[in-house]
Amino acid sequence: MKKVLAIVLVLLPALVFARQDSPQPRFALVIGNEAYTNLQRLANPVNDANDIADVLETLGFSVNRLLNGNIEEMEDAVVDLKNRLSESPDSYGFFYYAGHAVQSEGENYLIPADARIRGENFLRNHSLSVQTILSELNDAKNSLNMIVLDACRDNPFGWARSGGSRGLAPPRQHVDSIIVYATSAGSVADDGRGRNGLFTGKLLNNLRIPGMEINEIFRRTGHDVTEASNRRQMPAIYNQFFGTAYLSARPVVRLPDGFDAGSDILTGSLQIFTVTAGTMQITGENVDETLELPAWGSLPIERINTGNYQIVMRYDDGRTEEYSIEVKPEQTETVDFSYRPAQRSFFGRPQEISRIYNPAAAYLNSIGVSAGTSFSYPLFISTIHGTYAPFRNSFFEIGFDLGLGSKWKGIGYYSFYPFARYALYVPNNIDKNGGWYAGIGCGVMFSYLNYKNREFSETIFTFDFCTGFIIGNYFNISYTLRTNFTSANNKFSLGYIYRFK
Repeated sequence: MKKVLAIVLVLLPALVFARQDSPQPRFALVIGNEAYTNLQRLANPVNDANDIADVLETLGFSVNRLLNGNIEEMEDAVVDLKNRLSESPDSYGFFYYAGHAVQSEGENYLIPADARIRGENFLRNHSLSVQTILSELNDAKNSLNMIVLDACRDNPFGWARSGGSRGLAPPRQHVDSIIVYATSAGSVADDGRGRNGLFTGKLLNNLRIPGMEINEIFRRTGHDVTEASNRRQMPAIYNQFFGTAYLSARPVVRLPDGFDAGSDILTGSLQIFTVTAGTMQITGENVDETLELPAWGSLPIERINTGNYQIVMRYDDGRTEEYSIEVKPEQTETVDFSYRPAQRSFFGRPQEISRIYNPAAAYLNSIGVSAGTSFSYPLFISTIHGTYAPFRNSFFEIGFDLGLGSKWKGIGYYSFYPFARYALYVPNNIDKNGGWYAGIGCGVMFSYLNYKNREFSETIFTFDFCTGFIIGNYFNISYTLRTNFTSANNKFSLGYIYRFK
């Protein structure tokens, strides 16, 4: 007994330190439901789930896969994930679901593969509540939980009665969690036509990039999906995690031979991190080196002469970052190159993906009919609009109308009308199938008669009040009232939406 106790006492410190040196315990539950017995079968969820599980395993996660699960299997798997996460406060949890899901009265429900749900009131007993999943994982009291739902397809049930039954509702979130929807709350996403759905395909690409911080993984996925869908599908990210987490190590850049300082002088150390790939130059204290650094890379310099250094990072788009640092004896200095290229809009202004939703980002080429009281009587109007969305569910529009019509005798009335307006989608209901909007703007109408001696001409400042419908993101039907508050003009138009990237 004394020998056993002695061995334990000898090995205990080693075991403690070994556990501290190991990465955070990582557990994942991946569910893919596609073979629905009473609902429309889906194309991608099993492929999506298997591919996500494979990638998570390469990142060190212990993964539980559940394919075409029933309600009991889904509930048991969630409880099992909570129990495993509860074993360590440092653990990371990852929950992924692909399949049918619906919302009802602000609650989201994941639909089991064998579900036969006769009405909305039966959802709670025959499907898995997302809020229940969040509460279970919160009870684990672990370091970080990531919940990813590629489940924002349209409501598959004919009995859906809720006015907001499209897509998923925003979650009621717990701290230390990141929740990601494949598309915005209240919107729907396509199931996909290849091996993976659009969202999961982009997420897989970013999970495979070494050394990327978890928030950047989801941010880039959101950007990639938004761009690939021409902004018809925009993921939603709900973040209550205020730390940093890496699922894989950063790529480490090796120094060239002969860079380290000699053993007979004072030295310190440097740790350099990157977000965007570029060319780094470090100068000072008889050092002049240029190195190519990868995105999300790490350059450790364990021994470097003490003194002052200039470190410059140059990027492919011409931007630079520069730091002046002092290396002190036996101390480590850290340099973070954090620049990332901004995504640009049509007008060259940077856009934040989380705030942009612009299904009408296009030229609207319209033909309309106009009638008025005392100004602008064109028979036909040809319109060119350019739109830009600075905020979610809204757009700013500039354009001009060209009119050709009659006033007294013959075709002799011409008009040119440049205008600007701002419009809101009401009530924030725009999605990939379209939506309606209302807006207000102003412009100046220049018009004249090309009849006999051109005796008649007008220049009128007007205000615009408009409403319209976007149909399938291909057609725009609108009505515009233009007035200078003494007379008015009514315009009806039909336009085709041509998109640009």
